[in-house]
Amino acid sequence: MALQEILRQVEQAGRGEADAITTATRTEAEGILSEGKAEGKQVADAIAAAGKQQAEQLERQELPAAELEVKRARLDAQRQVLEATRQDALERLDGLTATELEQVYRALLADVPAGGTLSCRKADAKLLGKLASQKLGEPIEEAGFIIETAEYRLDFRFSTLLEREWQAQLATVSEALFGK
Repeated sequence: MALQEILRQVEQAGRGEADAITTATRTEAEGILSEGKAEGKQVADAIAAAGKQQAEQLERQELPAAELEVKRARLDAQRQVLEATRQDALERLDGLTATELEQVYRALLADVPAGGTLSCRKADAKLLGKLASQKLGEPIEEAGFIIETAEYRLDFRFSTLLEREWQAQLATVSEALFGK
């Protein structure tokens, strides 16, 4: 029996060592796992903080860019409205009736010095020939007229008059259209 007793003691000692190794291994694995979880949390927190910081930085950069783009679009739309308004005014001038044209031409010619050559549209030549003291020159394409002498050139084309007045009144027109 002594052999069986020795075997039993060896078996118990082996089990004790195996249990100790298993316990030590389990403890070490739990420690490594705990360290890994802690490191993982730190890395995740660092990534989240960096992501948040990048998102905030992008927001700080993108917001002014978006505001600038909106402002550009608004200004372009306002410019288009102003240009359409200017074009409408020019079309209205081009569409004046014969009576209205005569009134406009009389008013424009009232303060013009005598002499020189008057150039106008072919359609207006008869009317202006009757109203003006200048001799008629070569025809032009636009409504209105141009008077030239050796000393000066007076441009009374409707497009020129409108452009001059448009530039002088642009702030007022803009305020009336857009309220600024």
